[in-house]
Amino acid sequence: MKIAGASSKLLQPKIGAQSSWFTLMIVLLASVAAPLNQFKVPPVMPLLMKAFHQSPSQAGLLMSVFALTGLILAIPTGLMIRKLGYRAAGFAAIFALILGAGVGALSKSMEAMLVSRFIEGAGLSFMSVVAPTMIALWFSAEKRGKAMGIWAVWVPLGSTIMFTLAPFLAGHWGWQGVWWFGFFYALAVGLLFYLFVKSNPESSSGAGRPSPVKYPWKEDLNSVLRHRDLWLISTVFYCFNFVYIAFITWAPTFLVQIRHSSMARSDLLVSLTSILAIAAGPTAGWISDKIHSRKAICAAPLIFLAFLFPLIFRANENLFLGLAVAIGFFAGFIPTGVFSAGVEVVGDERLAGMAMAIVQIGQNLGILAGPLIFGWMVEGWGWQTAFWILIPVSISGAISGWLAKMR
Repeated sequence: MKIAGASSKLLQPKIGAQSSWFTLMIVLLASVAAPLNQFKVPPVMPLLMKAFHQSPSQAGLLMSVFALTGLILAIPTGLMIRKLGYRAAGFAAIFALILGAGVGALSKSMEAMLVSRFIEGAGLSFMSVVAPTMIALWFSAEKRGKAMGIWAVWVPLGSTIMFTLAPFLAGHWGWQGVWWFGFFYALAVGLLFYLFVKSNPESSSGAGRPSPVKYPWKEDLNSVLRHRDLWLISTVFYCFNFVYIAFITWAPTFLVQIRHSSMARSDLLVSLTSILAIAAGPTAGWISDKIHSRKAICAAPLIFLAFLFPLIFRANENLFLGLAVAIGFFAGFIPTGVFSAGVEVVGDERLAGMAMAIVQIGQNLGILAGPLIFGWMVEGWGWQTAFWILIPVSISGAISGWLAKMR
């Protein structure tokens, strides 16, 4: 038995610091495929509403349904990772994004488009659980904040790319050109993932991991489901995604309809939000490791966001630019804190996959509810009321973060 155990340990992958950071970059590029495809709707929302004859509340489904798959698959994804491993789960995520983007590009009806968004949502769900779980195993607690901060730019980076390129692509090839770009990007990063992410990572503690199928998954699942602080962290992410995704989804349409900006100009202004979030992610990771706190970077930024959102309705283009910069900067801190806290709060890095599944329940509920409810508010009570509704949601997230016991 000892010889077999020793042989098994020798076969464990040895990932040094340099290869860990390099593989993190590949995982980041692959992860970007999910938000890149997720956020291809907002920049061309007016075109989609016209093409499919949809009202604002109906068109909001194109963002909300993206999260429905993730909500349904959150727990099964965590369990699947334990059985299949991270590489196979990563491939499943990328394949779902390729398939969904292809189906969407060929869609002739709203029903077909919603089906494609449902498939793409599976890719986001898988990637949201797989990537931070791998990082938790690759990096020690002292470096995990920095690593999570770098990876946390996946959403703002993907949305920035799409907001920047979508007007050009749509101007030449219509909204379908935007969808085909998402298809080919996912295909390309899938190849990189295949070439450079070869094995499951070893635990950052240096101990070899047992085979995932031997884990007592029922007991572990029960312990994770009963974890109060993990659900509070998930609530933080729900509130954050509710307000941030609602803003990103509808701000371009607000600028086009109310401020009479061009579609290219409105997309550019909103893209500044994501650009600042890209800079904030690694900064948040560095600060978090330096002050040894995840709580501060989870809760405090939501308070600042609560003060910024009601100013948007009265903002001209110049003031909107400043607000977009501020919102992007403060918003960029929160995912870094949530992902780091989520994988640490359960106390065992082998449970990180299932812990992230709980966090993704909050994320996907926020993505589902935010754009949809905001669209309803715009249609029923107008833009000003819709922006004001983001205040209590932001404050609720801050309170949840402050109540959670985390590092």
